[in-house]
Amino acid sequence: MKRAWRSRLIRFRFLSSKRWKNCRWPTLAVGALALACVHATDRPGVPLYATDGATRPPRSEIAEVVGPLGKVDGRDVLDQGGWFELRPGCHVVELDPRPPTDSSLSSPMYFTGQFSVTTYVLRMKAGARYVIRRNVITGSHQGRITLSALEEAAGGATTELAPMQTVDEIQACKEWAATAVGR
Repeated sequence: MKRAWRSRLIRFRFLSSKRWKNCRWPTLAVGALALACVHATDRPGVPLYATDGATRPPRSEIAEVVGPLGKVDGRDVLDQGGWFELRPGCHVVELDPRPPTDSSLSSPMYFTGQFSVTTYVLRMKAGARYVIRRNVITGSHQGRITLSALEEAAGGATTELAPMQTVDEIQACKEWAATAVGR
């Protein structure tokens, strides 16, 4: 019993010692640099397809969608990280209507309410990544929000995507998926 107490005391003394204070910032800097070197593409997204739990299909057989998503194919995905894996085909994604949370006290702007519903109908291809961004651009007394969506093909080519304009786009996408994905 006495040793456990003494062990905690020694650890506390080390963390508050001058030696620790002198090496704390370099240690944190090296740790931050190591984390910065980890590529975002190396981390897998949340699979939104049936898996057996043990094996996942290779990256070349799935598509990824990244962004402030609220629903994917009618499934609620709020607060699940915004990075998802799907099988190729037609997928309907709806953006998260909540405004971005900014905990910065120095920010001259804040948001109230919710954004209008924005839906993308994506013809997702194997090996491709679909990146949707909501950019907040602030000026001196005003701000605006822009949307951008890109398809990044496995070979590196990019294509800009637009939000859904009519419901007919969903049917056209499903017809495309019936012919394109089956090849």
